[in-house]
Amino acid sequence: MLRWRKWFFWVGVLALAGCGSDSEPTAGAVFLPLKAQRGAHAGVYDSEGRQVLLRGVNLNSLGDYYQDNPALPTVFPLDEDDFRQMAALGFNVVRLVLSWSALEPQRGQRSAAYLERIREAVALAKKHGLYVILDMHQDAWGKYIATPPGVDCGSTRERAIGWDGAPAWATITDGRSTCRAPGFRELSPAVAQAFENFYADRDGIQTAFIETWAYLVRAFAQEVAVAGYDLFNEPHWGNNIILGATPKLSAFYARLIPAIRAAERAAGGFEHIVFFEPIISWPVGNGTLPDPDVMTDPNLVFAPHNYAESNLEANPRSLEDVFAQAQADADLYGVTFWIGEYGWFSDPAGNKEKLERYAELEDRYRIGGAWWVWKQACGDPHSIRIPGSSPPSVVIRLHYTGCPANVNLGLVPEWVEVLSRPYPRAVPGRLVTLSSHVARGELVLEGETPRPGRAELWVPQRAGFPRVTGVGVRRASVETVPGGYRVLVEVEGRYQLRTYGALR
Repeated sequence: MLRWRKWFFWVGVLALAGCGSDSEPTAGAVFLPLKAQRGAHAGVYDSEGRQVLLRGVNLNSLGDYYQDNPALPTVFPLDEDDFRQMAALGFNVVRLVLSWSALEPQRGQRSAAYLERIREAVALAKKHGLYVILDMHQDAWGKYIATPPGVDCGSTRERAIGWDGAPAWATITDGRSTCRAPGFRELSPAVAQAFENFYADRDGIQTAFIETWAYLVRAFAQEVAVAGYDLFNEPHWGNNIILGATPKLSAFYARLIPAIRAAERAAGGFEHIVFFEPIISWPVGNGTLPDPDVMTDPNLVFAPHNYAESNLEANPRSLEDVFAQAQADADLYGVTFWIGEYGWFSDPAGNKEKLERYAELEDRYRIGGAWWVWKQACGDPHSIRIPGSSPPSVVIRLHYTGCPANVNLGLVPEWVEVLSRPYPRAVPGRLVTLSSHVARGELVLEGETPRPGRAELWVPQRAGFPRVTGVGVRRASVETVPGGYRVLVEVEGRYQLRTYGALR
């Protein structure tokens, strides 16, 4: 926390919404291309040289999930009001879950209809001021690895539900068992073998996946609202969890990233950020990271998932340990990191303290991320988990869902209070320090810039009308937007800012 000395001056609020000679359009009307910077000042920057924090949520409305019970939908349909609500929480990014099985349901036949649904989602996000990260999602390989009816898994294994990801034609398990270790969807011989065959490009399935990615990239190569591409959600280690999958994952990324760049060039676009993930067992397993010698593209962000103190079986380490590990691993590549998934799924009141610690760490490391997930339907495999079972009466994600009727019961207040806290969306030059106070809605930051520029801050409505104090500040204005305020502050040199409001 910076010490605010008496020589700090109060910056008068110059504008309300619609007032002021240089008032810009409402938040989200203007997008700038984003690029990752490597090295000592690693981070995400826009084309004006401002460091950008991308904070938001995962949306799975376009996910193609296994449906165990035909009466229970697996997703909530795409709805513009979702993006409107996200913007009103101050979010500026959505990680959009996509499925290879929907993009290429038949080999070599890519779905124009599904691509149009993706275009619609990107357009709606853009309309409401949200960048989009296109996420090629999979869990436990795909919806076509489910234990068939009548198969007995014995006393030490359990029947497996299907999940999401690969199409049927790319699911090659060599007849291995779909039965899994209880509670662990990845600990299935069939899942492991499907990944082994993918890494080996058996029957050209990896090549087909890369070509499908190129098809998707060509469609969005010129789209400034697309922040980048999340290459492959939670890649599996294959058949050997002890040794991990470093060589196999490295070889895959070494093929995929150049193919994406070639697709961008062919479509007359620009290079978007590539978000790359470690093996799903990170940070506790071996062989989870791709080889730094392979990851040479200049526009990369390390994008692990952090379920520390949430999913304790998969990640028994503390939040503090995992943030430190993420930074250390990002440093191996000379890049910043961004948490593609995190969240808690029960007891909001009891777990709020953990989320507040997560928020403090997110600020301390000056990074962003995406909560898992916006809404979760009653028929989602995450809700069912075991074949033939029923979902809980209430599913808790960022919204509550009432089951089995699949009724949206509204946002979880405890999560919202923390996730909607103030933060800098973009600051000239780079961020040096950052902290925020959840309850009071206050923000404190320090930055430095080689030339004057304008910072853009988000402040939630609950904080009251923002005031700004600081040094290196020339002028500030405030614009009222749905859910809060967009604060624009002109700064120069080594600057320090604090926003606070008269709480209402």
